[in-house]
Amino acid sequence: MKIQNKTIVGSQRSKVRTFLFWCLALVWFSEMLFLGVPFFNRVWIELWHVAPPRDSELATASLLTGMVGAPVKGAFFVMAVWGITSTNPSARTALFVSMALVPPFNVAMPFRYQGFVLGPVLVGSILSAILWLSFLLFKEPYRQTEQKAKTSLGQLPSSGWEIFQYLLFAITSIAITVLAFLFLFFPKTALALSFPCVPNLLESSQTDLSGMIYHSMASGTHLLALSIGSWIATVNCRRNPSLRKAMTITITVFIALFFIFPISQMIAAFGIDCITPSIPYAFALLLAGWLICAFSGSVKFKTVSLNSN
Repeated sequence: MKIQNKTIVGSQRSKVRTFLFWCLALVWFSEMLFLGVPFFNRVWIELWHVAPPRDSELATASLLTGMVGAPVKGAFFVMAVWGITSTNPSARTALFVSMALVPPFNVAMPFRYQGFVLGPVLVGSILSAILWLSFLLFKEPYRQTEQKAKTSLGQLPSSGWEIFQYLLFAITSIAITVLAFLFLFFPKTALALSFPCVPNLLESSQTDLSGMIYHSMASGTHLLALSIGSWIATVNCRRNPSLRKAMTITITVFIALFFIFPISQMIAAFGIDCITPSIPYAFALLLAGWLICAFSGSVKFKTVSLNSN
């Protein structure tokens, strides 16, 4: 006898969390534009008092390093929009927790590199308090759990499609985690890999590299939070279809924006020969896998809906 638990979810949701999802969606979309569009990026640099390098080539590289954060902001925007529309409490909680990790990560890591600047630390601390106090005080209302019993001779093995999905989630989670740790703890190595054609990048002064390292660490905190959300979805991808679909769309948008913002701008600024060859190929393969996953999942969902009607 196989027992399946099904949570009956109504339209009732935490209004406070829904309001915060709206706020986060606005913030992530605005920050994506500020980091991804060169004109707004310069405004962003001045707003956060990031010192540009004196060398023009390093200044361009610093601008492009800041663009690495744009795809992550876009991914968080998708997560926030899904949280607004979703009625699945577990999915909403997982998405909220992933995004709520960004402010405390920012306070703990890149802001300290700049010498604990009061403004950014104060903003990060206030946001951390608001998000985590709301998380502890206002829970998603779960309805009574209904148990459905289904008789089966045994558990059927996972299909090839489910194995493909799980492997894609796991590989992507590993890749994002590696990127996060690289940007956070080995920022100079990350810069050297990102700009192999920039001469004497690692020999530049600490002052010239400070802005680039700050951008790298800021991107690292967001990538780390996104990787945690991806790992949660990896573990629960079979048990929670809503979370699986949310993270499928999120990661697809993240990889697509990686081509639109930093990679395309790097090629325009330094040429395709100055991009580490493995980076575009790896992201192209991942994007192809996630597009197949997103398209197939959408077709499967429509088929199930038609059959149920």
